[in-house]
Amino acid sequence: MNETTPLTQGGPVATVRCATVEDLARVRERLAKVEGGHDNLRDGLNTLSQQFADLRRDLTQSVTENAAQTRREIMERVDDMTDTATERNNEISGRLARIEGGIKLTSWVTMTFIVLATGLLGWGQIGDAAWSFCKRAFGYGP
Repeated sequence: MNETTPLTQGGPVATVRCATVEDLARVRERLAKVEGGHDNLRDGLNTLSQQFADLRRDLTQSVTENAAQTRREIMERVDDMTDTATERNNEISGRLARIEGGIKLTSWVTMTFIVLATGLLGWGQIGDAAWSFCKRAFGYGP
């Protein structure tokens, strides 16, 4: 930069500087670089913002898909457990029905045997009493 002669008007001495065309060109070049850097930063920030939005969208979608998959797996396990419990319940019910049938059959056989035994013993006592009566009636017994 060029300097001119100092101006004095009753105060401190001031030096006036004039810029040359070369100085202006350098300043313009530096300004263009700064503006270009600013544009690059703005573009970079826009790119980062878009990348963060994409990442957030992808993460949300991934979490949603994982939650749905986990929910399906849990429901499948619950269904399997329900099916297993139902099978066991049916098996136990069948066994209990067979046991109950066996108990009823055993009770029927036991009651039939008791009735027959009681009947036979009753007929035996009747026969013994008739025999004793006949022996006394015909004079063969005491």
